[in-house]
Amino acid sequence: MTARILVVDDQVAVREVLGAMLELAGYEVQQASNGREAMDALASADYDLMLLDVNLPGQSGWSILEQARSAAPGLPVLMISDERYEDEALQRGAVAFLAKPYRRSALEDAVRDALVVTA
Repeated sequence: MTARILVVDDQVAVREVLGAMLELAGYEVQQASNGREAMDALASADYDLMLLDVNLPGQSGWSILEQARSAAPGLPVLMISDERYEDEALQRGAVAFLAKPYRRSALEDAVRDALVVTA
């Protein structure tokens, strides 16, 4: 079974690159550009993992993380941002953190590890 991943980032180029890398690695990917789109996606489908940027306009990644934990209990969230947010992301309930900028291999390892932890 192919894992379904929701990628939430406001930057189109980042979403597209993440999506392409994850699809090449064999995952099914859905993209959202903001909190509303992310919550709509979570309400309409089941996901195995959410990749979530901390810095989003309008509604922060922290707020989306809290909402996602209520809407989809048990959904693992891998936060992506500047390394200064790593400790806070893990304290707030993210299963993993990936610091920008990152290499494709680091992304694939982080996703694989996050999926294994919650399997």
